[in-house]
Amino acid sequence: MHCSPFSPSHGVAPWARKLLIASLVCASLCPAQRLSAESVTTTAAGNLKVARDFKVELLYTVPKDTEGSWVAMCVDPKGRLIVSDQYGKLYRIVPPPIGSSAPIQHQAIDLAIGKAHGLLYAFDSLYVMVNEDPKRGLYRVRDTNGDDKFDEVKLLRHLDGAGEHGVHAILLAPDGKALYVVCGDATKLTDMDASRVPLDWSEDHLLPRMSDGNGFMKGVLAPGGWIARVDPEGKTWELIAVGFRNEFDAAFNRAGELFAYDADMEWDLNTPWYRPTRLNHVISGAEFGWRNGAGKWPAYYIDSFGAVVNVGPGSPTGVAFGYGAKFPAKYQEALFMCDWSFGKLYACHLTPEGASYTGTLEEFITGQPLALTDVVINKQDGAMYFAVGGRRTQSALYRVSYVGKESTAPSIGEFPRPHGNSKDFPRCGALGKARLFDRGVGRTRSVGNELYLAPPR
Repeated sequence: MHCSPFSPSHGVAPWARKLLIASLVCASLCPAQRLSAESVTTTAAGNLKVARDFKVELLYTVPKDTEGSWVAMCVDPKGRLIVSDQYGKLYRIVPPPIGSSAPIQHQAIDLAIGKAHGLLYAFDSLYVMVNEDPKRGLYRVRDTNGDDKFDEVKLLRHLDGAGEHGVHAILLAPDGKALYVVCGDATKLTDMDASRVPLDWSEDHLLPRMSDGNGFMKGVLAPGGWIARVDPEGKTWELIAVGFRNEFDAAFNRAGELFAYDADMEWDLNTPWYRPTRLNHVISGAEFGWRNGAGKWPAYYIDSFGAVVNVGPGSPTGVAFGYGAKFPAKYQEALFMCDWSFGKLYACHLTPEGASYTGTLEEFITGQPLALTDVVINKQDGAMYFAVGGRRTQSALYRVSYVGKESTAPSIGEFPRPHGNSKDFPRCGALGKARLFDRGVGRTRSVGNELYLAPPR
């Protein structure tokens, strides 16, 4: 999908087309109901279905005229949420205690910074990935005098990419020493100081290219969307993986393995080269083979890497593991994945298999409308928070808590790494691990987001 549901820079949103189709189907199957214009334009979510023993509460309906539509969130060390209007300011939110009927407390962050697709609080700083502004890029915002108010904005790196396929998320590295930045396929590579990906990619077409039939992003070639590791000062950049369609967000599991929820190209449906939205295990040095038009690499290519789970049509947005949530262990270990267009918050349950993982999907929360933009876990109160909105649609903030009888004690992390450790395995870069087994190349092992290979016995 055109994975930011938020920018009109590439024409009509593909999700709008899918939502229109879904609406027409529903209209043909369901009795007609009269809806006022006000209810259509102000309803942020409806027809919610929630996993058993979980509770969803509406905390705040965003006043569209003054606070816009919220598309990115993070949590600061005090358990406050920081959110971004797609085309406007940042806001700091103090949610009420669970069980309280008190309203949220919130205030605008009065600095010339906002329009973000990604937020992260780390290293005593707020990192902001500004996308919907000509001065886009990775910023660091700080409180320099300790008065609990941000007062310094610093551009760390300008990035050339905007709109639906521009600059997206920021993650904290598992070692706590660096950042990871996530960018879509319309974001040009910035200058890199190092690369785990061989810098010799090509289109490699034996037959004449069949470009996108609608001309979408015609001429935009490899390497596609990319992920890089960056030091906290924004000075040293290392390319980690490439070849995504438009991975809007990503997350690390307990073992330090990185997962990204990548978009499809819905106009490719019913063609041999269609690739569904999918969860990718982002191994070190991987090339996932996005190419314009008919040139996309099939999952079986030996020099690529397939999916942990293929999801199907959709519009991936925010993702987060359930670590820190006061949920049953099964959900603490799940990866939660937002689908903007179909209104689904998936819980993906991962299982180590060989040197990688397999996954099963559960529809944790669904709704129509439910234009999910981001999801976070607040470790201070153990709740999940998600936002809906984007593209100036009605936005709102929701909280999810567990009200059942199962234990919500912190999970012990029953999630071993994929087999093995690194001592006896030379690193082998972007070779597809499962494919190596298929072709009898030998044993592979993944350790700390690295892939290692040993010869057959």
